[in-house]
Amino acid sequence: MSIVLLYILLPLVFLIHDLEEIVMRMHCMPHIVRLVSSRFPRITPIIRHLQNISTRNFIIIIIEEFLLIIVALAVFLYDIPYPLLALFWGFSIHLFVHIAQAIVIRRYVPGLITSLLFLPYCAMGGVHLIQRYGLDLNMLLAVIGFAIVVTNLLIMHRIMRK
Repeated sequence: MSIVLLYILLPLVFLIHDLEEIVMRMHCMPHIVRLVSSRFPRITPIIRHLQNISTRNFIIIIIEEFLLIIVALAVFLYDIPYPLLALFWGFSIHLFVHIAQAIVIRRYVPGLITSLLFLPYCAMGGVHLIQRYGLDLNMLLAVIGFAIVVTNLLIMHRIMRK
């Protein structure tokens, strides 16, 4: 697989992953809220907020994130790779968060299946990035990418709450 194709596929991989979340969240959230509320009462408000986001608002958040990836991809194609590479790392870490959530609550969480399926994709990209740019720069890109993902999600959830 061409390395450039690997990064060009990021928007598609993102959409497939989020499609799983859209389709499964309404079915799974009531069970997850009950389970998490009993085992982790301190994060009950967060999980209830996630449950109460309408599908429409959830899709708006996904569209905004998708547009962010498209802009980073456009910049990447003009030979400025770092924004897309940071988002690649942010997305990859996001997948591990889904896997960790499932391990902690010992049950399926929306996004888990595609998180597992896309691990080889993330591993290929990660190995390439470390070989090409070194570990230090990739650690920085990963931190920045995850910070962008988290900050963007917090902002979008706050906007959608209103």
